[in-house]
Amino acid sequence: MVSVNKELTMRERIKRSWSMRQCARFLNISHQHLTKFAKDNEDFPAGKHVGRERVFTLTELMHIRALMAASAKRPEHFLAWRKLDDPLPVISFASQKGGTAKSLSAAHFAQFLSLHYGMRVGVMDADPQSTITLYFVGGEEMPTLPDDETPTMVDFAGLFQTDESIPYTDYDAETLDGFFKKTSWPGVRLVPAHGETSEGEIQIARLLRAGTPEKRFYRFLRDSIDRWNEGHPPVTRPNELVSNGRVDQAKLESALNETLDCIIIDYQPALTLFQLNNVMASTSLIIPQTMKGFDIATLSTFVTGLLTMLRHIFATDRIDMGGAAHMLLPTIVQRTNEQDLTQVGNLLENCPDEVLPVFYLRSDAISNASDVYQSVYEYDPDTPGKRKGINRFIENADAVNDAIVSRLWPGLERGYAEDWMQNFYNFEEEAE
Repeated sequence: MVSVNKELTMRERIKRSWSMRQCARFLNISHQHLTKFAKDNEDFPAGKHVGRERVFTLTELMHIRALMAASAKRPEHFLAWRKLDDPLPVISFASQKGGTAKSLSAAHFAQFLSLHYGMRVGVMDADPQSTITLYFVGGEEMPTLPDDETPTMVDFAGLFQTDESIPYTDYDAETLDGFFKKTSWPGVRLVPAHGETSEGEIQIARLLRAGTPEKRFYRFLRDSIDRWNEGHPPVTRPNELVSNGRVDQAKLESALNETLDCIIIDYQPALTLFQLNNVMASTSLIIPQTMKGFDIATLSTFVTGLLTMLRHIFATDRIDMGGAAHMLLPTIVQRTNEQDLTQVGNLLENCPDEVLPVFYLRSDAISNASDVYQSVYEYDPDTPGKRKGINRFIENADAVNDAIVSRLWPGLERGYAEDWMQNFYNFEEEAE
């Protein structure tokens, strides 16, 4: 059944489309504004009529963004692309324990940035289980599951030899860019994972044993990302995609793939030397964490182990890292479980700046989408009952992702997190 579900998803990755009203929400404008804009622009996508509704695909939504950015006073409102001198955020989802919804949280965040901001997102899968890969595989460049010949993060970091006389490989920017594969999400590209990704640890151990002095064992990924970024700066501006009232499709396609506005890394649930490379490459660390007592103990072990490693590194190497916000994201919280809510309350009381007050509630609805390796943003339920549950989870996902955005890009948040907190905490007070 798992094999059948994978194949089904890869043949038709995203079946869902979005109404004019939903697109207006993604664009952060009124439905009336978007309807009028559509009437006044000949190049506005035709969409597809489903009943009384007119619905649009992801590609058509990106086309609309390009059209609106061309005439907007603030083009970045519709395409939140980083400028030439802006740093490249590298946002890592990490946990030492499996089953914390780490990969799902990372996938939803990447897709949220695409849907709501038109961002160009690079997704890197550092987990040999390749869970987040399954949420994006099936695109133009990767129509089937990756095999042992498919380049992974181990290749991107240059940990494999291409010459017997050279212990590792510093690829140039163009070669590194080729490791990113297009997905069904416009502007979202993936460096996939498979079983061979676990060899990153073996390669680092080999280099340490050989006493390779040219590079610190924790610098491989960071240096590769820096080389890629230097060779692929943002060039095209959001308001330069329209000519004579029509979107220049070639220019839009080129702009969507010329650079990335952020990179999201999904970690293996472990603290290893290869995962330490990911930590050192990151500007922000997000730790998805369930709230059971034993799980909190693993969080303590993870943070303590990470701190010990970092102290050792800083004692010998003056290196800047992690300049943006870091946060703990509670996940799979049961509203009716007093222990879960108490743990969240204790964390918020003692670490208010590090713990997100918005979190993922436990939901049976997400399992329907996960069965076919789709996020709730992709999944199209086949019954009203399933649709209601999925829509509730989408509201929760939007709130969580909005809360993360508020800390990483202050001022870009949409208010979803504030609305969720008002409803959730008011409900809890009334229940008491």
